[in-house]
Amino acid sequence: MTDRLAPTALLVVAHGDGGERPRDDTVRTLAERLAKRLDIPVDWATLKRPESFAAARARLGAAAERLVVYPLFMAAGFFVRVKLPKLLAEAGFGEAELLPVFGLDPRLVDLVEHRLRSVASMQGGRTPKDFRIVLVAHGSASGDTGSRRAAEAIAADLGYRLATTLHVAFIEEAPFFDEVIGAGAEIVVGLFVSAGTHALDDVAACVTKTPSVRHHVATVGDDTGVADMVVAALISRLEAPV
Repeated sequence: MTDRLAPTALLVVAHGDGGERPRDDTVRTLAERLAKRLDIPVDWATLKRPESFAAARARLGAAAERLVVYPLFMAAGFFVRVKLPKLLAEAGFGEAELLPVFGLDPRLVDLVEHRLRSVASMQGGRTPKDFRIVLVAHGSASGDTGSRRAAEAIAADLGYRLATTLHVAFIEEAPFFDEVIGAGAEIVVGLFVSAGTHALDDVAACVTKTPSVRHHVATVGDDTGVADMVVAALISRLEAPV
């Protein structure tokens, strides 16, 4: 067995927000938090802004020799499997190594569980099983099942840990989020990696007009614990046998 070489730089990549004024604060903030904790350069890019890959490559320079990429996505769908490697190669990151996808990391369930327990406790010292909890994910209108499977796996794991049933709803496929939330949701958690259009506009607007909702977690990607997840993923990579 040989030792795995330590990375020389880290690139955090997200899908990114659309529009003329993209709300990409989540990925930038995460990169900044990681830069303060790691002893290697950290940068970021988004698929929505392909030019951000070239910009990151220019900033990293020679440090990109052994680049590790953290895919800030909820599922390993088309964007992670096809588009991300293509953009990395085009920017000169051809030898980059991808870490496990954010949404498939078991540590994410720990993070959401902690958040749900904290939220429930603030409601008069109650527990999550006292509330109707809805997890909202993106889903896919194209038939890609990655988002659905990831969300359902998180819901099943949380349901076991919290001794309750969590309801799953989607933006692009049934059951649709507005119908599930409108049926009496009390705690709504967005299984989104960033505070973009879906989290801040679509779901938030629905929550605002639903009187039963007591608490809304717009996006799990903004949690400060995400940086801990990335650091842990890097440590696991170094400790894994080659």
